Amino acid sequence: MNRIRNVFKLFLPVFCLLAGSCGYQLGGTKPPKLELAQTVKVCLFTNNSLEPRAATLVTGALADELQRDGTYRLSSGADADIRVEGEVYSITFDQLRSSREDTYKSTELGLRLSVKYRVVDARTQEILYAGSAEEVGQFFDQGNIQSARTNALSYAARLVATSIAETLTNG
Repeated sequence: MNRIRNVFKLFLPVFCLLAGSCGYQLGGTKPPKLELAQTVKVCLFTNNSLEPRAATLVTGALADELQRDGTYRLSSGADADIRVEGEVYSITFDQLRSSREDTYKSTELGLRLSVKYRVVDARTQEILYAGSAEEVGQFFDQGNIQSARTNALSYAARLVATSIAETLTNG
């Protein structure tokens, strides 16, 4: 009985190491068309919404997210393998909660940020991938409404950037 326990104690760590590493890879797996790309340039998104600075927030958040992920190296020049281009095409506000006394008066609003983007091969100008992302930020209609809207837009921009970066790195 002791002999079986000793053999079990010896092989248990080896078995755990072998079973725990099955199927894992360092870094993300890129979509098939983006496998050879190593550097990416994030172009300034165009802003077709009525919110100022919306495109700048999305562009900065996407660059930060790609840098944090580490699958691609960021490039600012013509030496990039791929380019990410896009546009902020819609920002809408939805009433999430209203006042008990007046149903037309909003107490909580949702800011819906919609973005279209595409990944372009920098050498051949071929569109490798095109997609869209949409996220919601929430804010309360109390106190400084302008600061609340700006914070909700920044939060939604980070969520959109995370969604785009995950699509680029993991497919």
